[in-house]
Amino acid sequence: MTKNIRELADRFYEIVNGEEGDFSEIFSDDFVFSIMPGFPYGGDYHGLDETNAFFDKLGNHFDFWEVHTERFIPVDENNLIVTAKYKTKSTEAGNDVLMETVHLWTANNGKLTSYKHYCDTAILATAMENKVPVRT
Repeated sequence: MTKNIRELADRFYEIVNGEEGDFSEIFSDDFVFSIMPGFPYGGDYHGLDETNAFFDKLGNHFDFWEVHTERFIPVDENNLIVTAKYKTKSTEAGNDVLMETVHLWTANNGKLTSYKHYCDTAILATAMENKVPVRT
């Protein structure tokens, strides 16, 4: 059975929050994961391997990372806006973080095709004592 965009996004958040699974079950082969500049390792990641590498690198800087979804705002059957809060703790500085975020999702043929997030990167930079790693 093909999942709709809300079910696919829900599954993404479950995996990010530690449930068993793999992004390959929800991402299209040409998936684009867009992380805003100023966020650790900001940039566009193409495909599953690059996206997994982003999460591996990000995990080195935080004790944990949680996404607490709040609102799901459907645009149409292929586009979804999600508001949420990130909760984390900077490993090096030991600072707790709670910050708002907005995610834009697209899907096609039962798979997520793109993700773009927006957040106040200054909150995260402050928690990391302005030692925000960049994508090389």
